[in-house]
Amino acid sequence: MARLTSGSAGPPRGGGDELEGTPYRALRRLGRGGMGEVIEAEHRALRKRVVVKLVRRALAGDPRFADRLRVEAQALAAVSSPHVVAVLDLGRTPAGRPYLVMERLEGGTLGEEVARRGALPVAEALDLVRQVLAGLAAAHRVGLVHRDVKLDNVFLCAPGSAAPGGGRVVKLLDFGVAKVLDGGVEAGAAGAAGAERPFPLAGPAYPTEAGLLVGTPRTASPEQARCQPVDARADVYAVGLLMYTLLVGHGPFAHLDDALEVLRAHVLEAPAAPSRRAAQPIPPALDRAVLRALAKRPEERFQSAEAFAEELGRIAAELGEAGGSARVGVAGVAGVAGTGGAERAALSAAAERASKGAMAGGGEAGAAWTPEIGAWFEAMPDGTGGAGARACAAPGEAERAAPVDARLFAALTAASTVVFSLIAALLLRGLGVW
Repeated sequence: MARLTSGSAGPPRGGGDELEGTPYRALRRLGRGGMGEVIEAEHRALRKRVVVKLVRRALAGDPRFADRLRVEAQALAAVSSPHVVAVLDLGRTPAGRPYLVMERLEGGTLGEEVARRGALPVAEALDLVRQVLAGLAAAHRVGLVHRDVKLDNVFLCAPGSAAPGGGRVVKLLDFGVAKVLDGGVEAGAAGAAGAERPFPLAGPAYPTEAGLLVGTPRTASPEQARCQPVDARADVYAVGLLMYTLLVGHGPFAHLDDALEVLRAHVLEAPAAPSRRAAQPIPPALDRAVLRALAKRPEERFQSAEAFAEELGRIAAELGEAGGSARVGVAGVAGVAGTGGAERAALSAAAERASKGAMAGGGEAGAAWTPEIGAWFEAMPDGTGGAGARACAAPGEAERAAPVDARLFAALTAASTVVFSLIAALLLRGLGVW
């Protein structure tokens, strides 16, 4: 994975430069897995930092692993999206170990973000998931199904590291088990079918054996759990799980630990609506969108990543209008992060209150979260102390701005007391008590 976090440093195994003889110099190991290791490296001539995925020595002679790395590299090279990690090179070391070079990212995964913060505010979750869907839509257009969309394969770049203005950009990682569809996205994934590829993608020379589960049980679609053929709608299901987790803090089947029970739940168990599990209020339209993405039958889900993103965009726009502004896009947080200090402080306070459910309770749920959502979308780069900062004004400030007339309050109190006394007297007389 193309990640760089503070706790992942370590020298390359063996103490030597495992990339000796290539254009790259190994700096430190970022992680290891069953297939290989991930190394932070530097281009020897350009001095550019990159991330290298290197196949293990013991597996270097197995053509299946080299072929899988080739498929991943060509898949990533075919996708043009700011929300998919960029591939830079593909090659072999003099020792015969295949390697893949990717852009170096700073930040952390969504899994790390949720572990640190818990459930995210509705507006933030909408923005991040729409970015994920934008990356998947680009992949689907060239005939790729990710098959392993999950929190740990979604990278949340550090503010300003991947976009001007300080915005937080999401990038999809790890297309290592991506499926290359014949003839583009298969029939049924309507939004992507018929789109032209920049060049034909060659599938793996050693396809996955029939009847094997590809992906992660916790985030597998029902068709993956059944080891059936998949198309882009399997990724739509996985994004539904991702959105559910961001809103609630855990997935719909978090109560199950056994992998087989989890797979069975994907196939048979109807998930509870996010609003029934979340500590924060969830708009009914968002409940419906998530449950539609999690439909057991692919034909009952959103038929493409674009369709899912469009619905989430409509929900985001409605929330923005409810708060006084509809100015929001796929990268809406980018505008927020580029605002002045007063607006950022107001937004942080609003998001924190929303994430803790401080507005929940008392009155309609929809009315409870509207001010917080409006504050998130309202804060645009209009200058310090602009509309966004005003939208997040503390309740006490509003009360001080509109003082109550003491005489009117006393008159209303006296009138209500008289009316109540008359009603009580009539009731007592009717009961024969007075």
